Parts: sequence; C-alpha cells; structure tokens
Amino acid sequence: MTKKALLPFGTEPSFPAIEMTYTVEWDGHLAGKARNTLTARAEEIKSDYNDLTELARDTEFVNSIPKRYDVQVGKDYYVYESAKDGMFISIIEPHEWTTNTQPMLYHGQFLLSPDGTWIKKSKHTTPHS
Repeated sequence: MTKKALLPFGTEPSFPAIEMTYTVEWDGHLAGKARNTLTARAEEIKSDYNDLTELARDTEFVNSIPKRYDVQVGKDYYVYESAKDGMFISIIEPHEWTTNTQPMLYHGQFLLSPDGTWIKKSKHTTPHS
C-alpha cells in the first residue's frame, strides 16, 4: 500500500492542485548550460585538431630533411638552410654560429619524441636576430 503522505502530488480531489512554476526558465537554463558545455568541448576539439595538424606538418617537414647521422630521442635539433647544403639538421644552436659559418635561414628548434614525432620548440626566425 502506498503511503499518501510520501507522494509528490495530491491523491484526493480536495487537495490543492500542484503547479509547476519556472519550467520554461529552467528548461532555458538547462539548454544554455548544455550549449555552453558543447561549445567549450567543440573549441577543445578544434584546438586539439589544430595542434595535431601542426605536429603532423612539423614531423613531415623534419623527416623530409636528409640526416647525416642518427638522431636520438629526447634531443633537441635545429633546422637550417644554406645555399651550399640546402636544408639540414644540426645540434648547433643558432647563437653558436660565427658570422662566417652561419647558415642563411634558421627554421626552428625541434625535439624528437619517443613516438617518432618532431615537436617544434621555437618559432621560425633567423639567427642572430
């Protein structure tokens, strides 16, 4: 047998009618909250996609450069370009070059990660700038 006192509604015709107030406002609040959550998540996915696209582009770029030695995971490498050698990868940092030996272009600092991707650690700039 159901205990009438525990029911959320009246069980006799003489009981007052139960009115639901603010349902439209509450539904609007929930819809807004859901919209905000979905928008934030979509922005995260877009950011993740952009990061992944950049990682793929950087990895393809560095992998396309001929290596004159074995590269090691966890080490930083610097990508340069010269008229004589074309694109090359080096362990020499931009500030370590002399005026006579400095390559024409510096394309950035990259780290070889354990999964084989190349992570860009610095933006493209020119040496000594």
